[in-house]
Amino acid sequence: MSKYKRKFNTRLLVIDPQHFHAALILKANIPSLSNEIKLFAPDKLAAADYISLVREYNSCNGSATNWHIIPYYGVDFLEKAVLDKSADIVVLAGDNSRKITYMVESIKYNKAVFADKPLVINEKGYAQLQKLLNRNGRHTPIVYDIMTERFDIKNILVKLILSNKTLTGGFEPNAAFPLIEFHSKHHFSKVVAGHQLIRPAMFFDINKQGEGIVDVTTHYIDLVQWMLADSTVIDIQRDLKLLKSQRWSTSISMADYEKITSLKEYAPTSNHILDADNNLRVFSNGMIHYSLFGVPISVCVQWDVNSNDGEGDQLRALFKTKKCTITIEPDSNGVSSIFVKPKDTCKVFEEELQRTLTSNGYAKVTVQYVDNSYKLIIPYAMYLSHEDHFSKALQQFLDYKEHGALPEWEKSFLLAKYYLTTQALKIAETKT
Repeated sequence: MSKYKRKFNTRLLVIDPQHFHAALILKANIPSLSNEIKLFAPDKLAAADYISLVREYNSCNGSATNWHIIPYYGVDFLEKAVLDKSADIVVLAGDNSRKITYMVESIKYNKAVFADKPLVINEKGYAQLQKLLNRNGRHTPIVYDIMTERFDIKNILVKLILSNKTLTGGFEPNAAFPLIEFHSKHHFSKVVAGHQLIRPAMFFDINKQGEGIVDVTTHYIDLVQWMLADSTVIDIQRDLKLLKSQRWSTSISMADYEKITSLKEYAPTSNHILDADNNLRVFSNGMIHYSLFGVPISVCVQWDVNSNDGEGDQLRALFKTKKCTITIEPDSNGVSSIFVKPKDTCKVFEEELQRTLTSNGYAKVTVQYVDNSYKLIIPYAMYLSHEDHFSKALQQFLDYKEHGALPEWEKSFLLAKYYLTTQALKIAETKT
């Protein structure tokens, strides 16, 4: 339950929702929100997928929602949206190149912003975000990106283990190689709720979507900050150091493009890169090497067209502490799991690991010895769905809004994260 008591039913205002994440926060009814959603978009086509998904939630057997969309369509949709006084929370998920403009205009009219990542996709956008969050005035800007990974039980448990320095020994300062690694693999073609996910053509336009190095990387950079800094303010100049970065492309055939977008030809954009076989090259992949508080870190994001192994999106994470190595990776059954491998296997380590879990409210998470590592056995009931993660993030945002401001550490996380991604893009080496 929120520690802040809601004073009134808040109405959401959704602007140009071209990404399905704008609707995922509405998978369940939220008592503190009005069931009326104000929608502003340039035309019906731009909002068609959003409306369709919300209607699907409204008609879901056993867990139907009751959202009522009040739409406005027109070229002046942004002006009409920010002048609307009936809603004070703006939801953004769509054209990433325009998000900063939508945010600036929304904040100008004292609205809070709850936005899908990334908030900005280049150095110019970061400068605007920095100016927006650091502005002085009567109203404190509340801008929050949807960092769903913080609510994954595996990440919560890894953070908990890392916080026990007696168990882990902490990280070796200024090591010569990465002590924290995140490598995630994603797929352009995927099935969501039993249906082929239809992505907008914009998704393949790096001028609108942003490159991979500034997009999905935000989740893992945020996790590192959240795990290492907790609620400590990050000083970009003192605590953060960018070491190197790389970018490379994924090739998409016309047949796959049609399957993914339902379009029979490549949509006209200003940045098409076609190879000799008329395949579209999209710079969706990126790698960043950096350090936070002296801990070297590597974050890599890779996009393939299809999941050839049938396992879908995958994440592998590694944390090398002085006394143990923690990994998040698929187990022998392909289920993403946590493994803790101590440098010195002994009963004392196992007991301390279990005590760490139990004393922090996770007594139902047990430890099983498997191949020189301790596997954490997490009850199924502790896992949340992807939609539940979005709802959790929304509840956190509503808490901050009710309080009247973001905590300083959250603001510093935002600025540090997007400084890192946009600077990484600026200096990235292009791999062929």
